Amino acid sequence: MKEKNKILSTVCIYHAVNDGSVAVIPILFPVFKSIFSLTYTQVGFITGGGFILTLIAQLVIGRIADGKNFSNLLKTGLLLVGISMLLLSQSSGFITLIIFIFILRLSSSFFHPIGVGWISKIFKKDRLDRAMGIQSGCADIGAFIALSTTLYLSEINGWSFTLYLWAILCVSAVLIGIILTKNLKDEYIITKYNKKKIKIKQAIFDEFKFIKRIKLLAPAFMISGSALGVTMTYLPLLLNERTDMSLSLIGLIVASWIGMGSIASFSYGKIASYIKRKNILLVSYFFIGLTGIILTYFVNPLILLVIFLIMGVSTFLTFPALFAFVSESTHESVEGRTFGTIFTLQLGGGTILLFLGGILSDIYGIWMPFLILGSLSLILTIGLIINYKKPVISLK
Repeated sequence: MKEKNKILSTVCIYHAVNDGSVAVIPILFPVFKSIFSLTYTQVGFITGGGFILTLIAQLVIGRIADGKNFSNLLKTGLLLVGISMLLLSQSSGFITLIIFIFILRLSSSFFHPIGVGWISKIFKKDRLDRAMGIQSGCADIGAFIALSTTLYLSEINGWSFTLYLWAILCVSAVLIGIILTKNLKDEYIITKYNKKKIKIKQAIFDEFKFIKRIKLLAPAFMISGSALGVTMTYLPLLLNERTDMSLSLIGLIVASWIGMGSIASFSYGKIASYIKRKNILLVSYFFIGLTGIILTYFVNPLILLVIFLIMGVSTFLTFPALFAFVSESTHESVEGRTFGTIFTLQLGGGTILLFLGGILSDIYGIWMPFLILGSLSLILTIGLIINYKKPVISLK
């Protein structure tokens, strides 16, 4: 197997297990809400607080990773995820639940700036859209497996069983990664790096300068992050409250959303060869907005299923498109730092909406997070139309 394919395979396996482990948590919230007597505000605090921790950690880890061994850092992160899943199985109430979920969020922060940055480095000039689509699709498969099986397994064996299972998968993935990457040359796993130390003030200035360059994409990252966080967190709760579906069926319905997203991600490279990335973003955000608003009104299972499928395709097409835009304008010496920043933007949007969504759900109803998401996405669509002829990333 060629070196590039080994790296892509390794990143895909890590991404699938990393995101699958994280996806187990929101699908279990109907269970946690029942056994630990959680309010929607507490759910929002757990998820939003976890997002804050992740966005800070990804920013720091991304900056530290440049010039380091990407392969070893990814192995470390995934092992920590496995340990976190074991700790989470020992939760006994709101306090221990939030502590262990925060540890999981910190552990999962290794992957995205390093893993996606590694793909950006290796495939920047060689089928970039294809590679970004494949690694995103594998993450979606991991999340699909988690969402479709967790509640079913929890009903049969108890909610902690799934956590043990994913801990084992994390260790297994690391072992596979060691085998695939053991003979790679340093040039493939360590990026070029300027060893000059940068003061904190300069680092902050650089981050804002980068965000200014991608000002048209910054809100897009935030909306995509919000769509992912809100749907995974509040969709199971919405279905549990507004329908008579069993927990197992809810898991399958939510999994259908990310299942379609997985298909869309794998197809992204082919789609991008026919349709401009900017058009993909424009159409995707329009449908995220439309489906988000429709979700606030309909409870019919068939209508909901169609909405979820459309939302899944729309949401998950945005990620490889956004990553590819950023990769083309990023030098390999700052891959970790750059992708740490964009994932911070992505999680930042999700964090605000998760906090706000939990509070408003207790006041008005569980449909509120989707109304906010839909409205913001339609506003972004209008902004993209108005600025359609402008470059999404400026050179300076």
